[in-house]
Amino acid sequence: MPKLEEIEHIFRAYDIRGIYNKELTPEIVARIGQAFGTLLEEGNSVSICRDVRTSSPAIEHALTASLTSTGVNVTLLGELPISVGNWATWKAKTFNAGIIITASHNPPEYNGIRFRHPDGTGYIDIENQKIKKVFYDGNFRLANWNKLGKVEHWNTNEIIDEYVSFVLERIPAEGKLKVVLDPGNGVATHVAPKLFKEAGFDVITINEKPDGTFSGRSPDPLEDPLTQLRETVVREKADLGIAYDGDGDRAIFVDDKGRKLLTEKVGLLLVRRILSERKGATIVVNASCSMIVDEEVKRLGGKIVRSRVGDVFVSRVVKEHNAALGIEMSAHFFLPTLGFYFDDAIAASFMITAELEKTGEKLSTLMDQIPSYPLKRTNIECPDHIKFQVIQKLIERFRSEGYDIDTTDGVRVNLENGWIIMRPSNTEPKIRVTAEAKTKDELEKIFSKFVENLRDLISRSLL
Repeated sequence: MPKLEEIEHIFRAYDIRGIYNKELTPEIVARIGQAFGTLLEEGNSVSICRDVRTSSPAIEHALTASLTSTGVNVTLLGELPISVGNWATWKAKTFNAGIIITASHNPPEYNGIRFRHPDGTGYIDIENQKIKKVFYDGNFRLANWNKLGKVEHWNTNEIIDEYVSFVLERIPAEGKLKVVLDPGNGVATHVAPKLFKEAGFDVITINEKPDGTFSGRSPDPLEDPLTQLRETVVREKADLGIAYDGDGDRAIFVDDKGRKLLTEKVGLLLVRRILSERKGATIVVNASCSMIVDEEVKRLGGKIVRSRVGDVFVSRVVKEHNAALGIEMSAHFFLPTLGFYFDDAIAASFMITAELEKTGEKLSTLMDQIPSYPLKRTNIECPDHIKFQVIQKLIERFRSEGYDIDTTDGVRVNLENGWIIMRPSNTEPKIRVTAEAKTKDELEKIFSKFVENLRDLISRSLL
């Protein structure tokens, strides 16, 4: 077992994640389970579901043993996409918490643990720090032999059937389009094809076999070129293609011309649908979202509220503002109109397909009608011990210079022809910089000026 002081980095802002049997061993997982169980009350109930990674069953066993040792009851939901596990936890109304075993879009050697509230929304950084503290303190509550937690198994196929019926009842579709689905050998393969087929869509599925090594493509569709999906869409003359990540909580779209699409552009189909149903509604976007969303929401009379990057933070802001929709540029979608606040890429991809069907237009035609603004990203090295104070100094500097700034996540400077955001990485000694402008010339000017400010403050802070 690794030394505890060597694995502190596995505790992240909204989950625990590391390489299995190196940083995340069965002993470490059991200790995490006992820490979490200690924070709950004896007799509480926890749901657990898992993705397809090769190490997920072992982690499930270690968590089950350790949670029940603290007197907490465990219900095993089986192999499910993260949104369906959240949905089952939310719908049951009997759980005190939930756990998802997944490393999302990370390479196959990784795995992780994500904690859930009874409503399916995720634990944020402050809550995860409490688990970390008990983990390191080691003061676990162990139940007497006659008060150990019980273990229950739910039928996974029944959960999936109920989820599919739930979505179909709330999102009407005629099923006239041809859709190519690419679960990427991940857990979405259990649900997405079934949902689309039952609605009547002509469905072609690639990389459909569950495989914890992700042999078909990377579990991260944002970074993967999705060559097979794009080629299949064009060859089969499909109306669109959809790729999911390893645990099915991100959806990336390909249009009928085989082009990989920007999340915000596809998200505008949801914006238009939602704002036609709820005039003046609030739409939540993360702080790095493209201004094409701002412009469309403003045009349709809606209101924009910004959130920190991270699905757990977006869901919390969606709930706080009673928003009608949430979009994160990393391909998370939030549909509170369905009754819950956690993200659901499978339901969202189905709603987007249904909305495309309603328009009668080609997806490529709709996307070409939306402007594409130049975007630039970079990471600036910055030691962990100064990166937050550097951001604070940037805020003070830009505020004193009269800039329109947003400090929801790092510091975002809103300019007449664009914007730039600088935010500290949650996991690395870096400050992430993203900028967007109406023209390439404007983008280069913005980037050059503000990155120079950032480098200057980093240098001064190191003196």
